[in-house]
Amino acid sequence: MGTAKKIGILVLKSLVEGKFLRRCREELDRLLGQFTRWIMVHCMKSQPNKIFFHTQENRYCCNPKYICEELRRRNTDMDIVWRVQNGKRGSIPSDVRIVSNGTYNYFKEMFTSKYIITNSVLYVQSPFSLRRDQVLFETWHGSLGIKRFGKKDYKAGWRWVRAAIHTGHMTDYCITNSSFVSSSLRATYWEKTPMLEYGHPRNDIMFDSFADRRKEIRDAFLEKHHIEEDVHFVLYGPTFRDSKNFSCYAIDMDGLIEALRERFGGTWKLLLRYHSALRTVYKKKNKIVSSEENKIINVTDYDDMQELITLADVAITDYSSWIYDFMLQRRPGFIFATDIDLYNNERGFCYPLETTPFPIARNNEELLQNILEFDEKAYLERLEAFLLDKGCVEDGHASERVVDFILNLMRKDNAIVQ
Repeated sequence: MGTAKKIGILVLKSLVEGKFLRRCREELDRLLGQFTRWIMVHCMKSQPNKIFFHTQENRYCCNPKYICEELRRRNTDMDIVWRVQNGKRGSIPSDVRIVSNGTYNYFKEMFTSKYIITNSVLYVQSPFSLRRDQVLFETWHGSLGIKRFGKKDYKAGWRWVRAAIHTGHMTDYCITNSSFVSSSLRATYWEKTPMLEYGHPRNDIMFDSFADRRKEIRDAFLEKHHIEEDVHFVLYGPTFRDSKNFSCYAIDMDGLIEALRERFGGTWKLLLRYHSALRTVYKKKNKIVSSEENKIINVTDYDDMQELITLADVAITDYSSWIYDFMLQRRPGFIFATDIDLYNNERGFCYPLETTPFPIARNNEELLQNILEFDEKAYLERLEAFLLDKGCVEDGHASERVVDFILNLMRKDNAIVQ
């Protein structure tokens, strides 16, 4: 046997053995983790005034944020803990304790919390079980969304589906904003879970009671980016693709700005929001450019999507559910979806995209035409009919209802203990 061949065999052998040993270590670590969590669940007791918040974004955002804010506003004596990534507090208030995801303390805090609130699924990499005395609230992260997410629809990984099934079995209550969302959740992972149609707490900010807060958000944003008061914003936030296809995001920035100026008047800037699941990849493959200086503001790292929505005068997305929150402000929204047929085959829609109030464009030419020919009266009529058809109950008081429900549960539990 030649020397080169011997060396090649040795290298291949070392690679195979190294991969094998690495997998063995990973499997051993996984099994030890499961055993440790099993012991923790059976040995620890929940604290009656402790609440744990868990968001898929690891940020202070979405429905959990606005439930937390209502609890803080009422000066409750609850011990509030928030899951973060790598100890990064971000915009989480100083009176809210934080714990890093996946650590021993993360599970300790969770297993000793009486109430757990999430907007997605719990611990995708290795599902665990909560005790029967713990109460899990599912608030979900989509409102009236068009994307399917059932067992046969989600193709990004079997681990997520497994975790969703397990989370569904553990969930005590789902917070929804419509009969449509209630039906969607029941058809996926929460078949027997009680549905509380209170509205989505994150959407309270869209209503009159939050007018002062919206002004504070806008003033702070304008000051941070040195922007004049009379500037208008268009928010472009596409969803991710299971296929990792990025050719669909090539929106004509210059044409868009010009069309907005012609149809609505004033000065415009684009707020660019990448999906959190593929944030880093999107940045590297960004195809959105402008010949005009300072017309694009990348807001991907802005914690709270709802605050960005309140900044936007016009919304553009493809299949992301945030536009169904935005519509509550009765402002113009548009669909820019160059791959409708492909996405429908890849993920699927809960209802035809054509039944939404939003004008649909399959290319840049159609998008610009839809903006220039935008009929506000017809749009608002379609919007109201859509909300009525979906049984939407949003009125700006969802956070209050959810917190009332939690506090009533606390009072009942304390009465039983006493």
